[in-house]
Amino acid sequence: MPGLSLQVQGFVLEKSPRGDRFQPLALFSPEHGLLRCYQRISLRNPGPAIDIFDELSATLTSSNQGHTWFFKELHVDHRHPGIGLRFEALAEASALAALIVRNPVHEEGRAGICRLLRDTLGALETGAPAPIVGLKALYSFARDEGYPVKEEWLAGLRGTEREHAVALLHTPIAAIDADRADHASRILARLRRYLKESTELTITGE
Repeated sequence: MPGLSLQVQGFVLEKSPRGDRFQPLALFSPEHGLLRCYQRISLRNPGPAIDIFDELSATLTSSNQGHTWFFKELHVDHRHPGIGLRFEALAEASALAALIVRNPVHEEGRAGICRLLRDTLGALETGAPAPIVGLKALYSFARDEGYPVKEEWLAGLRGTEREHAVALLHTPIAAIDADRADHASRILARLRRYLKESTELTITGE
């Protein structure tokens, strides 16, 4: 039976420890969701180095009907080197990547997840306050996956905390005062606790 070939565009969300011959990666694409892929390591022809959060275009091949995919050709379309320069930005980008890797995404929601990744990584890359970006990303992911974060979690906040949450979630990032980052950190922590206790999502971060 001939092998399979797949044209994909997507984001690198995980790099596992490399072996002697292969670098394992988790790639998320709008058409195929999460794909476990392997980049062959060759001293003669090393190919482009792949970093976490890279956006790629690639040709994948499989000799076992899609159970294992290998990179045949790949091109790095966009990188986010600025994220690694700030600990908070790296932490929030990693939390979103882990959220997507560890929680199955509905097929109809994959394109939206890629838009969320592009927007979130872009905002963190350009220096937007990480807690604000992280709050917006986690809320959007949970809402789009069908969890009642607006009707149950947001409605359950009280007083100024609810006012801050509504303002943070409904105001474009560029228009939010960076001084609100402390409010965002506390509200993000509450959202994470709610999702851990009240949903089936696997959540990382405090």
